[in-house]
Order: sequence, then structure tokens, then C-alpha cells
Amino acid sequence: METSVTRIPRSALVGLGSALVVVLFAGGLTLLTLPGFSPRALAASLQQVTGMTCAQAPTAHHCMNQDPELQGCAADAETIGQAAIRENGVIIGSVERRYSPTCQSWWGRVFDDRAGSQANMFITIAGTTLSARPSFTSPSYRILYSSMVFDTTPTQQVPAITGELSINATVPPASATLPAITPPGK
Repeated sequence: METSVTRIPRSALVGLGSALVVVLFAGGLTLLTLPGFSPRALAASLQQVTGMTCAQAPTAHHCMNQDPELQGCAADAETIGQAAIRENGVIIGSVERRYSPTCQSWWGRVFDDRAGSQANMFITIAGTTLSARPSFTSPSYRILYSSMVFDTTPTQQVPAITGELSINATVPPASATLPAITPPGK
């Protein structure tokens, strides 16, 4: 009895492998561009894996450059400074400095109070500007949070925070700045 083995041509295997790589790449690209997917969602999933939040273990490792909402720091946060953002004398938003005693961290946030606004939002801390999709959106306002800064020393000065809201592409953004401070109780 003779057994015959059918061999698949090498070119067919290469083609099949290439097709698989393309499908995997397209699937990954689709996940990255889904409307609900964001760096914050990725951070939340990573947070679930590690299991420690800044609120649970306030250290530079758990707090620095993290999202204050995802880290549980907004729960006891205090607003320690606020400035109105005006366009032609009308308040269209605000910039705030926030501090969490539990997390020993501070951050900034910018509000756009214009209902239905889709304009760009910016927040600048210590010369570094963040322009991103809002952290929170409702029909009547939008909020953009900066990342947290862990307060490593009792005398650490918080740099200036500037919030900007675009009106249109031809007009410079409306803005307000909170000056650098040493947080209360320091």
C-alpha cells in the first residue's frame, strides 16, 4: 500500500502567512482607532492588571503622569485656584488647579462651557502643552484634565497652569493662566 502526501507549494504558504499578518495588523489598527478607545482606556486596563492606584499607594510610581480620575484622586480633590477664560468679555470656560491630599498629587483641568463646542482644548503646565480629546464631555460642557504631578516634597512649587480654548483657526485661542504657587498647608 502506497501513501501519498500532498505538498502545499511554498508560494501558497508565503501568501497565506502574508494574509494573516495583514489581518492581524488591520485588527490592531481597528482597535486603536475605535471611538471608545483611548490612552485613558488603555491605562484603565493596565491599572486593573497591576491592581494599585495612586489613592491606594501614593508614590511617584503610582501617581506621576497618571489620570486623576482613573487613579481615584478626584474623590477628595480640592480646587486651589481658578481663572475664567473669556472671549470678548464673555466667560466661555475656566482653568483650575486641583490637589488631592490622599494622593499627594496635583493637576490642572480646563472647562469649555460652550454647549456643543467642538473646538480644540489645550492645557499647559510648566511649559508642556497637552492638546487632546476632552477627558469628559456632556451636552453643556467639556473638561480636559492634565496628568498628575506627585508632590514629592513639602515645599514643592506648583508651576503655572494655562488653559486655552480655540474660537476658530484664524483667531488666537482664548486663555487664562494660574500663576505658580506653593500649595496650601505646605
